[in-house]
Amino acid sequence: MIITCKCGKYEFEVGKNEIPKEGRNVQCGVCNETWFQTPYEKKNKITSVSPPSFSFVRTTFYVLLFILTAAGIMNMLKEFLITNFPETSNYYLFVQHIVQQIIKNISNLLIFLGIQY
Repeated sequence: MIITCKCGKYEFEVGKNEIPKEGRNVQCGVCNETWFQTPYEKKNKITSVSPPSFSFVRTTFYVLLFILTAAGIMNMLKEFLITNFPETSNYYLFVQHIVQQIIKNISNLLIFLGIQY
């Protein structure tokens, strides 16, 4: 059977006889981490992927909301910022380029999917 070190970096092949039914303490020969190993704990070749947790989705939503809010404020203050801080014009040129690329990619995707707009 294959056992995995507690740190998750190393795997070891051990015979079924080496781990009794009640389990035993084992030690990684590489990082010296110790853990209790049972004979029924097997490493599957195919691991299932769990869906993202709600906290991950919530955090991602808040980060996107913050970025979009900041971009909206920057857009509202565009004339003021360019007048008082000329170097911000590079930001607006960059944003314009990115928006054009996004529109182009969405258009290509719709054409590829056969959706007429």
